[in-house]
Amino acid sequence: MSVILPALNERAYIRDCLDSLLAQDYPNIVEILVVDGGSNDGTRELVSAQGEPVRLVDNPRVTAAAAMNVGIGEAKGDVICRADAHTLYASDYVRRCVEVLDETGADNVGGLMRPVGTTSFGRAVAAATSSPLGMGPAKFHYGGQREEVDTVYLGCWHRQTLEDLGGYDESRLQWAAEDQELNFRIRQRGGRIVLDPQIRSWYFPRQSVKALSRQYANYGVAKASTLAKHGTLPTWRPLGPALFVGAVAGAAVFGRGWQRVAIPVAHAGVLATGSLSMGRQPGVAPHRAWLALETCHWSYGVGFWSGLARLVRRRAFDTRPSGHR
Repeated sequence: MSVILPALNERAYIRDCLDSLLAQDYPNIVEILVVDGGSNDGTRELVSAQGEPVRLVDNPRVTAAAAMNVGIGEAKGDVICRADAHTLYASDYVRRCVEVLDETGADNVGGLMRPVGTTSFGRAVAAATSSPLGMGPAKFHYGGQREEVDTVYLGCWHRQTLEDLGGYDESRLQWAAEDQELNFRIRQRGGRIVLDPQIRSWYFPRQSVKALSRQYANYGVAKASTLAKHGTLPTWRPLGPALFVGAVAGAAVFGRGWQRVAIPVAHAGVLATGSLSMGRQPGVAPHRAWLALETCHWSYGVGFWSGLARLVRRRAFDTRPSGHR
């Protein structure tokens, strides 16, 4: 078993992440490969100081997709488990991944994306992104039982599965589209993806409106890049925010009087009702939950339309984050 952890300037998170991976109760972890895209914040030094089974591997192509491909090429194990630096892992995380992989015969398995906020707004984001109101029917955010799904958080595969797929696409997709697009290719080939909520980890979401907006706008563009590659969407979920933003824009141009604001006002009212319920969670302020929901919906929808514009104009998608191209 090899764990592959893409990294780029993760000094604030990498030590705790590695501590949780080093505390795994699965005895057959051969290596933890931290595949670094050129960090300059001290991440590399922290990783190098860990020693075996942690090993620092260079990723000159920077992105997470490239990191996974580099890691797959370097890995010694016949099972690959993907990790993320912004995440802490239960001590039985890897063991349960392997058990579910063997028990189900699935091509990929994973658990829930459980967000944990560390600021007042971060807690609101955690509540919003753990709710169907925020995420729609994406089960890996809140599913309660083992079941087949279209995608999971992170993932665990037999190495041969990834090699048969040709690895991750690092040349045609908007960055951050890589995991969902890989899972789409698995399902296209008749493969199965299984979610098991007993595979437990905790993810640190964005802690500010600006960071959350950028993240979800990029998610929208990423889905459009998958559409550009495959001629179809893996799921219909991106259409919800896109249709909302499109309807608001259409009403603003063609509507009269109150018609121009009816849709966003109604939308805000629905989200306000949901945010009041989220406000019952410890440390979650309803107004911040409402702001997080609005940010996710608007940013995702605008991002998707922006991606469609690129598709129509035949513009290339950004395979690397800004500043790392």
